[in-house]
Amino acid sequence: MKQQMFVWFAACLFMAGSCKRIPFPWDRDPKDLQVVITDVSGKPVDEAYAGMTLKLVSPAFVDLNKQGLIKREGKIYFDKEEAQIREASGDYVLLTLPVLNLPYHLRVDISLLLRNELLYRCRACMLYRPTVSGSVFAGFTEGAADGTFHLPAEMTLDATGNLYVIDQRSGHDRILRVSPAGEVADFAGAMDEFGRLTGIAIDNGRGLLYVADAASQQVKAIRIADPASINVLAGSGAPGNVDGTGAAASFRFGDNAVDDFGQSETGQGMTIDPMGNLYVGEHYGTDIPFASQLRKITPEGVVTTVTGSRIEPMEQATVALPAGLSVDADNNIHYVSGSSGFFQGITRITPVGAASRLAGMISFEGLADGTGAAAQFSYPKAIAAFGSDLYVADGTNGALRKVSGTGVVQTLAGVGHFETAAYCACPFVGPRDSSYVMPPVFALPDAYESAARAIRMNQAGGVAVQHPGLIYVSDYGYRCIWKIVVY
Repeated sequence: MKQQMFVWFAACLFMAGSCKRIPFPWDRDPKDLQVVITDVSGKPVDEAYAGMTLKLVSPAFVDLNKQGLIKREGKIYFDKEEAQIREASGDYVLLTLPVLNLPYHLRVDISLLLRNELLYRCRACMLYRPTVSGSVFAGFTEGAADGTFHLPAEMTLDATGNLYVIDQRSGHDRILRVSPAGEVADFAGAMDEFGRLTGIAIDNGRGLLYVADAASQQVKAIRIADPASINVLAGSGAPGNVDGTGAAASFRFGDNAVDDFGQSETGQGMTIDPMGNLYVGEHYGTDIPFASQLRKITPEGVVTTVTGSRIEPMEQATVALPAGLSVDADNNIHYVSGSSGFFQGITRITPVGAASRLAGMISFEGLADGTGAAAQFSYPKAIAAFGSDLYVADGTNGALRKVSGTGVVQTLAGVGHFETAAYCACPFVGPRDSSYVMPPVFALPDAYESAARAIRMNQAGGVAVQHPGLIYVSDYGYRCIWKIVVY
């Protein structure tokens, strides 16, 4: 990576249709001018983050600053965001890098305007390192005015930013709605209409919220405009694996609660594709231990088995019981699975039914970033897709993990299995809001794991993505919803 950048200025200012020469101290022809970008100590930099102070140094600034032009009439932009010019004196300009709202590392343009005329543009000349911020968005305090959760599990988002959260309880689960302002209210289930809810998805176009109910072994549709209107889309009400339409079909959902240690990944999860087709995880049969498969349900209630999804394990290494599901931009289905000593990670099934393991390994508890089989998870509970990227609620790691379409795993927030309040001998200290700057692109994987520990979650049960810069995580350990912002 280069340690020094050269920025080139055109020394010609256009005003009122003519070219007015700026009085540089050499011959009258415009010249390309060398500029060095440094930190406040004078060390050349090639990467920066929001809020960082940068220094632009050039002999050309001497005359401009004598006239006060840069401070008074200059504007410096990083991409399309204006930087705050803090000081302009002698041969330098001191500025603060603005928030660029980029959820990933990216090389950005730098531009200088004087009296609204472009004097300079350096394309892709600085690497922007995003900041990750995590804070409790709703819940945690018992009896708080914004609502209290029992066991917040899987969740989904509507088109206006409302969250719909499965709140698991001892008898009948409920669905709580959390507004974009963090206000929590009962949405459905207050009259005990549900048993154990193990999956949730939304069809914004049809105005329907779907849930998988393991108590009745049915998929139910809730009309968002009238939450009291609850209808069975598919399922006979008895456990089974029969394909068919409506009540002619049957399911075998796992009925464990999200906090059942090492057991909640047994045949659960729900997602929806752009056409309104639902996908659910379930057990398969009763004779082969840990057998599982995925089912597809059309908007009309036609149930079929997803090609390539059935696993009838003959050995421990092949066990992969679905816990949470998602569909990416290429219509690949992904599901997370994991239990101590089994495969803990992500399985991908392509539209033609080819199954493969995208990331994770056969392991006990662990938190490790890396690519493919180098990455470690700990009882992952839920997964959500945005474009080709995946976001995983990594259960007892109390972590949010980001996974690329090529299987590169990066921890965005969380502390790891052995440092969460539920599984370590450390005192219960509660959630910790915090933020950190993403390490450089070429940092060792554990640099991300270490930095992400600044945000202390406990047990991650669900995840929903509004966009790559705004992710929500349900925490059944601290009984709250987290808001993770990447900028």
